[in-house]
Amino acid sequence: MEPSQNEFLVRTRRVLCARRWQVFRMLLRTEEYPFFLPQIRESRLIERTKRHARTHWKVDLENIPFTWDEEATFDFRNFLIRFRAVAGDLEKFEGTWKLTELPSGDTEIACEAVIKLGIPVFEAVAGEIVAEKVRRFFDALLEAFEEELVRRRYHGAGNRSLKRISGFGVIGHPYNLQHLAHFFETHERGRAIRSREFLAKIFELTPSFEADAIKEFRDSNGKTVNGSIIICNIIPDMLDLDIARVVDKVVDACKLAERRGFGIVALGGFTSIAGERCGDDFLKRIHIPVTTGNTFTAALALEQVQNAARLMELDLGKANVTILGGAGDIGSACARGLADKVGTITVTSLTGKSFRWIKQVIAASGKAKVRTSLNNRVAVRKADIVIAAASAHQSIIDVRDLKPGAIVCDIGYPKNISYSESDRRDILVFSGGICEMPCEFQSAFDHGLPTEKVLYGCFAEAIVLALEERFERFSWGKGNITKQKMAEILGMAARHGFRPAPFFWGSRLMSDDEVRAVAVKA
Repeated sequence: MEPSQNEFLVRTRRVLCARRWQVFRMLLRTEEYPFFLPQIRESRLIERTKRHARTHWKVDLENIPFTWDEEATFDFRNFLIRFRAVAGDLEKFEGTWKLTELPSGDTEIACEAVIKLGIPVFEAVAGEIVAEKVRRFFDALLEAFEEELVRRRYHGAGNRSLKRISGFGVIGHPYNLQHLAHFFETHERGRAIRSREFLAKIFELTPSFEADAIKEFRDSNGKTVNGSIIICNIIPDMLDLDIARVVDKVVDACKLAERRGFGIVALGGFTSIAGERCGDDFLKRIHIPVTTGNTFTAALALEQVQNAARLMELDLGKANVTILGGAGDIGSACARGLADKVGTITVTSLTGKSFRWIKQVIAASGKAKVRTSLNNRVAVRKADIVIAAASAHQSIIDVRDLKPGAIVCDIGYPKNISYSESDRRDILVFSGGICEMPCEFQSAFDHGLPTEKVLYGCFAEAIVLALEERFERFSWGKGNITKQKMAEILGMAARHGFRPAPFFWGSRLMSDDEVRAVAVKA
């Protein structure tokens, strides 16, 4: 389609995650368009035959009222629609919708149209402006089609809807610009990033993207599931600077998982903090079930702590436990899980606003004595066990403050304590909330883990739920992690070959004998 003099060509295309016949049927139902896109004030059917339709349109074209009558013909064999305005505001407005089936089963929808303003005195000045507005209108319409198809996929009636979704997405992010630079340098085969300032600006503009497609993740029974690692371009500092923009980026990452038709997505690291901080407002913007993975993370951490206590012959019933960030979602879950097993639990927080609530939570869960503190360094000095569950940008304690024989489980992201340099061999510090998987989880993105057989519990929860075909918000909302739910996710994980990861400090794996030796040196 070539435009003549004073005519302008408009083109747009998009890939929609639906079969070609589904998209074609949506295109034919023009009377439903105003429900998808508010700019369409009217799309009234005048007459209709099997291969022909005449419609009347009123559209708000970015504050320009645009009205026309349209004739369309339908080529069902080639999935093609030809349309032209037979009356209206433009002298010429005609084009085609063409649908192409892709090998993936998705559909590429392409629109091509020629417009002519028909007002010679304004043609050269305003013609391109109007053409661009028409193009953006078509872009918005295709985006609305995609949103409606996704809504139907996740909220359709009965089991037919569930059969259209499967697999998992995991959303991660760099923990600082240095980590991001390392990823790009590795991905680009060693090419150095010369300017961190340039990288920071490009990083700010970049939308979420798929770093790796995980094909046929296989559990211990041979069952497979597909998934994807999605990088959300945020760093923790951004939550304090522009939470609205961070939430937009997290929503975009979820939308990417929706386009892939995944059954569930895990919000890793600070993406879960951003999502839960906005609560229902965040959930209203997406269709895919989301989980923070905090239930599995907390359950794994408790299993690892109890295993460490057993190896070091520590009497849990008399143990003093300090939970850094103990009023948070994972920290409070750990407090509930240990309340009937240990002697004393000390909870720390930045502000102390949740101290009254966490005291009630622990009292309702067991007989442990409860203490609170606003000072992390003081709180850890007499602790037999320290669980670091605060998501912090930098280290929150000094290992020199720990007493000999202390067990330190570092759950937070990024890992601060377990990756700090220390020559102490009379304490056990390890990365917690991490599982060992039945197969390797290969990724171009450096997750800061020592082997490809271990993975963060928040990510692994989504894989386990996908294998179980449990597409639900399993972990969502502060205070909803119960002992029963932790036992449930551990049971599901065990069925598929997931178990708590071995102990490692930084990148150094530790054997059980090395753990036992810590108690001797203490």
